[in-house]
Amino acid sequence: MATPTHIAQFEQIFGAAGIGVLDSIKDLSPRLVDHVYSYIAGDLYQDETLDFRTRELCVIATLAAQGGLNEQVKVHVETALRGGVTRQEVVASIEAVGAYAGVPKALNAMFAAAEVFERLA
Repeated sequence: MATPTHIAQFEQIFGAAGIGVLDSIKDLSPRLVDHVYSYIAGDLYQDETLDFRTRELCVIATLAAQGGLNEQVKVHVETALRGGVTRQEVVASIEAVGAYAGVPKALNAMFAAAEVFERLA
């Protein structure tokens, strides 16, 4: 069960982009929203095994490798940039996807990242 602390942590981590995603489905699936707040903010991102930068680069690469998750790629690229990850690091993590998961998936993720870079410029 998500607590007000989980929600505040989620907002601190993912900002308006992340909150917007969950707000768009909260009436349709409050259970999924609760799960995201509880697990992502309340558990996963509280684990200090990986630092924030490393975790976000892993998440971006994982989303890119799956393909078709451009909205989530955008949220995590913005989150990573706000957390101190450089554009060059984001680009390099997506480039690696091309070698291991396929160039089309990497291209789509790169297009999504480019949209975020342009919007935040």
